[in-house]
Amino acid sequence: MRLSNCALAPLLCGVAGLICLAACASDGPDAYSAPMQDAVVTTERVLPPTTLLPPPEPGETVPPSTTIAPVAPNGEVLQVRSLDNSYRLPDVEVSAGTEIWWTNNGRNDHNVLPVNDDEAWGVNTENFTPGDEYRHVFDTPGTYLYYCSIHGTKTAGMIGSVTVSATGA
Repeated sequence: MRLSNCALAPLLCGVAGLICLAACASDGPDAYSAPMQDAVVTTERVLPPTTLLPPPEPGETVPPSTTIAPVAPNGEVLQVRSLDNSYRLPDVEVSAGTEIWWTNNGRNDHNVLPVNDDEAWGVNTENFTPGDEYRHVFDTPGTYLYYCSIHGTKTAGMIGSVTVSATGA
């Protein structure tokens, strides 16, 4: 039995459609994109309010500011993986002197930029392509917010934080 062109066309369209659907299906997690156990993906952040003290009244004494001395590296290293559109682990808590080691395990370029433009750490896109790494020792207690400008903004998308506590705290 011979099929006419009119009968063959819908059959070929159906087969082509099935091939397209199979090609668009997920290929499943791989070593780089599989979620880490207990990982929390943060997609939005509310920045802490900035408190400015009013100027002192004439004759009022102002208490001296407290300066926190930097701490020497302690030999601890914590890895944060940059995947496609997320950091794993996005929010970490470490002791002062800990080194954070960002690795680009994704398929796309990324960057790691501090939210506070006055902070002198981070890595730009040209130096953080797939397979690259960046390391920084956080030696002063505080909270350091960061983001990838390609896949987010300072407050949403691909964001993270490093909360540094005083040694022994």
